[in-house]
Amino acid sequence: MPDNHFRYALVLIAMYNVWNLMSRYIPLWESVKIKSRKGLMIATLSRFLLIPAFYFTAKYGGAGQMIMLTSFLGLTSGYLTVCVFTEAPKESTGRTTSTAAEFAALEEALRWYLKMGGTMYGSKAIP
Repeated sequence: MPDNHFRYALVLIAMYNVWNLMSRYIPLWESVKIKSRKGLMIATLSRFLLIPAFYFTAKYGGAGQMIMLTSFLGLTSGYLTVCVFTEAPKESTGRTTSTAAEFAALEEALRWYLKMGGTMYGSKAIP
């Protein structure tokens, strides 16, 4: 049985990485690229809504739903990374850059915690 948990984790990591890679090329089409700073901030902050979605999917959902959520996280991660890095250098102030860097560091820390098998309150870790 532990072998299945290992495969499930590999599938989740692979799906995240595949969608992250593919979505980095979406902004090459200028018609679908987010160019406004307000739109980028709304899209980036709306990703925090995925935290409760992951929690409840892990607790009550199935493997397919978790794979879909992980794929969506990879899709938005790659897409927003390219959009932010191509639009951010234009007229950014020191305070804005500092805030963006802090959000990026927080997101990376949360991603590392979840990749290492971190658990939320009340849930059990997979042995």
